Amino acid sequence: MALYKLVTALVLMHNTRGLLGAEVRSNIIGGHNAPKGGWPWMVYLNFTSDGINSWRCGGTILNNQWVLTAANCWNRSPAPNVRRSMAWVGSHSLQEASVRYMGIETVVTPRDFRALNTGFLNDLAMVKLKKKLTFTNLVDSVSLPPTDVKFDPSSECWITGWGYIGPNVPLPGKETLQELQVNIIDDAVCKQQYPEMTERMMCAGDMKGGKDACNGDYGGPLVCRTATGIVQVGIMSYGSCGLSGRPGVYTKVSKYLDFIKHYMQQ
Repeated sequence: MALYKLVTALVLMHNTRGLLGAEVRSNIIGGHNAPKGGWPWMVYLNFTSDGINSWRCGGTILNNQWVLTAANCWNRSPAPNVRRSMAWVGSHSLQEASVRYMGIETVVTPRDFRALNTGFLNDLAMVKLKKKLTFTNLVDSVSLPPTDVKFDPSSECWITGWGYIGPNVPLPGKETLQELQVNIIDDAVCKQQYPEMTERMMCAGDMKGGKDACNGDYGGPLVCRTATGIVQVGIMSYGSCGLSGRPGVYTKVSKYLDFIKHYMQQ
């Protein structure tokens, strides 16, 4: 998560309750450590082309064998090696043991995924695990959004990930999962910043900057609270690591439910 320091002499801090009982410092810019087990659908994806050069992405558990992430995490050059890449589930701090290290059987992306000048179009991917998961209090699936619920700046939404905490600033120490409450940005406002944005995308963060995903977070979830619980509404696609006026762009999950459910049933 992009983390920036306030250049002020006084910061007023106010504690509020977050989504799963986590303590949230609502006036601090950037992410903070998530509670263990607070986001049991989170997956750490370690992709590699040769077993040496690797990159990280986030993902979410859809059911006991499928994980949702971003296509830009997989469609890279040199191409990743599916047999050498891994999915970690039940992880909290990456320097501590994960609940399970899962092999990957295959990765499916939309045929019309492509890079744009500023980002990506149809940026989602389905990762099939070699073995089925057993759900526990640390490993569970995320809920998909209903098609009739709209999310706007008044929605209570969060992002989570193990990515950089600032431009060229890796997550330090034990590399503990970060969480951050973010605002949905109005589509018209976002399109002014990203002219290539389509109705299949959405923006979240803070137009003032400092609240955003960053390198290593992409593919991870944007989740929001509904009347029936927490659902994943977006997939981290691209952004500017918290720069002012450049919120994060997310693939809108509700626009791809047919694609997602088709593979979940296989």
